[in-house]
Amino acid sequence: MKLDDYRKKRDATRTPEPVGAEPRRPVVPTMAGAYVVHLHDASRRHYDLRLEAAGVLASFAVPKGPTFDIDLKHLAVHTEDHPIEYLDFEGVIPDGNYGAGPMIVWDRGQVRYLDFSSEEGLEKGKLDFVLTGYKLRGRFALVRLKGSENEWLLFKKRDAFASKDRDVLTEAPRSVLSGLTVEELGEAPAIAQRIEEEATTLGATPRVARPAKLVPMLCGGATPALDDPNLLYELKLDGVRILAEKEGPSVRLTYRSGRDASASYPEIARALASLSAERVVLDGEIVAFDEAGRPSFQRLGRRIHLTRASDVRRAVYEVPVVYVVFDLLALGERDLTPLPLEERKRFLRELLPGPGVFRVLDHLTGSGSLLLDFCRAQKLEGLIAKRRKSPYIPGPRRTDDWMKLKCERDEDFVIVGFTVGEGARRELGALDIATYEGERLVVRGKVGSGMEDATIPALLARLAPLVVETPSAEGDYQPAPKGRTHVRPELVVSVRFLGWSDDGHARFPVFRGLREDLPPAACTAVPHAEGEVERRAPDTVVEDAGTEPAPIDAANASKARPMARFSVTNRNKIFWPELGLTKGDLVAYYEAIAPVLLPYLRDRPVVLVRYPDGVHGKSFFQWNVPIGLPSWVRTMTMPARRDDKHMKTVFLVSDTDSLLYLANLACIPIHILAFRTGAIYEACDFLTIDFDLKGASFTIAVELARSLHEILEAIGLPGLPKTSGQTGLHVLVPLGPGVSFDTAKVLADLLGRLLVERHPRTATMERIVEKRGGKVLVDTGQTGPARTIVAPFSVRASPRATVSTPVTWDEVTPALDPAIFTMRAVVERTLALGDPMAPLLTARPDVPSAVGRMGQLLGRK
Repeated sequence: MKLDDYRKKRDATRTPEPVGAEPRRPVVPTMAGAYVVHLHDASRRHYDLRLEAAGVLASFAVPKGPTFDIDLKHLAVHTEDHPIEYLDFEGVIPDGNYGAGPMIVWDRGQVRYLDFSSEEGLEKGKLDFVLTGYKLRGRFALVRLKGSENEWLLFKKRDAFASKDRDVLTEAPRSVLSGLTVEELGEAPAIAQRIEEEATTLGATPRVARPAKLVPMLCGGATPALDDPNLLYELKLDGVRILAEKEGPSVRLTYRSGRDASASYPEIARALASLSAERVVLDGEIVAFDEAGRPSFQRLGRRIHLTRASDVRRAVYEVPVVYVVFDLLALGERDLTPLPLEERKRFLRELLPGPGVFRVLDHLTGSGSLLLDFCRAQKLEGLIAKRRKSPYIPGPRRTDDWMKLKCERDEDFVIVGFTVGEGARRELGALDIATYEGERLVVRGKVGSGMEDATIPALLARLAPLVVETPSAEGDYQPAPKGRTHVRPELVVSVRFLGWSDDGHARFPVFRGLREDLPPAACTAVPHAEGEVERRAPDTVVEDAGTEPAPIDAANASKARPMARFSVTNRNKIFWPELGLTKGDLVAYYEAIAPVLLPYLRDRPVVLVRYPDGVHGKSFFQWNVPIGLPSWVRTMTMPARRDDKHMKTVFLVSDTDSLLYLANLACIPIHILAFRTGAIYEACDFLTIDFDLKGASFTIAVELARSLHEILEAIGLPGLPKTSGQTGLHVLVPLGPGVSFDTAKVLADLLGRLLVERHPRTATMERIVEKRGGKVLVDTGQTGPARTIVAPFSVRASPRATVSTPVTWDEVTPALDPAIFTMRAVVERTLALGDPMAPLLTARPDVPSAVGRMGQLLGRK
């Protein structure tokens, strides 16, 4: 037994260390997992590096600890394996026990093995791995000394994180859980008691019964002054607001809505339990950071929607989060909300002295303009201004003691015309807008979104005296199928938009209102300003095929991404006549959505459906790539079918330029297969259940989808819903690597059969429409080695330019309307909410166990 040595050295009745369950034999070799570094002040102080391997933690005692200096090699003694539960252990091992003394979690994170698996590396005596933690980053190695069984050397490999100047042990001595040093760990209660006593002298009141649902303090509607000495200025974080409460051994994380979040963020709950205070209430935001260190809601979205414990545990290390705390509401027996904010923040800093899983949000006093400039430079959301002397006033009441100031991409444009719309908007569909480049007035597209019906008569009244017969601006006006009226450039409008298109038009603009305080000549915003875009040679590689795309940042897409390696042809060709949307609009959508769409396409053959004459013209499927394909577009040659001698060459879409190249080919929907390049026709990494209406009620499809969700939960499989982009619903079930198509097909058919048995009046597996009798088809036929499904975030060739959109299960109700998910709406939605379907890319469920449970469910019928 792997843990025999560990257990022989410990008495479970006398030590708080976890006993741990004996691991199951791993199905696949361990190529990635979790790690922890403990600082252990036992008979001799040392560091313990523990790496996940074959279901346990392979443990190495490192007396001198890890280093970033590539010239130093530190002894690492291979000790007994520890249970995986030891990842969370922090505490004092009592005297008389093996290893007696305090032990803190000095660092933790993810380990990824490079040359071979952990099992093989331990056998060979060489482990080459990458650590991604709160303190340790980059490549390290462990090499066993010749002639020794247990003595290894730990050293840093040369990479961007290597440094001879950093002493990480000295600069970061504290626990990433409790924030305490190893010396303070035993004195933790006294630290909290001292803070509580000082708070009492300043006016903290005795504890009161907390309401069942405490609403966090909210910002008022006032606009803050930027350099007010009475204000504190903090970053506005792009995360989720969380109240964290500890009461003795019990901890609870609560969303602003009152819903419990503890299971979704177990590392935050564990760190909360480690705090020195017996009772504490904190206010803050859970944040995931991108590679540039900026808060990324898109990355955090991969955590928000997870529900299965196994998926959550894996995500803890694949998508690390931090609880950024900005207020302390209660400590021990005292309520701190009446105290001035600056005192609450001082106590918070004393309670949480070290960054780790918890991080205290820094602030500036009286220097809001500096922080705002920083936010704008770093493309951050904005700032929150708070009165230094203010108490904490719970919501839902709003108060101007807290005020927010957001950094939006807003610019001012001159109105140079307007177009005819539809329905109630017939008289004014959109405004043509322009800006000055020197003496030239150049058209920058048109804006229609955001205009309320009540504002249109007033706008028309202002525009009527300005009508002229010829265009007022240079450049290519966007199409106006129902007509356009030109006006003199005298009115200025404020527009919020998501960056610039390649042809210099505002992308996804939103009307904000007329500017009465600015003359037209002040409208000088131009795309691709000097230094903003670095042009490149036509054959330069855009991004490595294996690189994860950056979080979606549509507001800066044109700025961040170099100019495309090809020119979009017929950009103004109408593809959606009812909406006046063009090929250029399609290209702009795919450019904006690329960061969340590309992970579903990468290393996966795609099938095109091309509409060269728009959504009402002829269309055709295309498997083989066309003649004359540029050399920089990745392709793959594969059998036309499994065991087929005939070959075909298909697209592999791994970067934004390749995606836009497909859009330029008039590819509107993009279809994917359920396998990747390493397992052609062999391993199915997801199955599909398609709820096909064909005249049936959408409410029935919702009922069936939710019933499927219950079945999947019962058998231990995740299910991720999305709209089809037309009238139906899809539920994709991730299977992880190594599952055959035969197994996936059997499982899909069993799920369909069970649904039909549970809902015989509304569900059917009959494919002939005339024989369905108004029932919804539970279509399991989309799962197969040559079967395709429209990709998440793919546009459909529908008159309303709808998109196949991932949704949460909370949204799958009769009120769900797939028609609202249009190209424009989906970009704005994804910027705000992230991608609920992201777990499809990372989930590793236990499929054999799920099939077994499925059989049990069917057996009870």
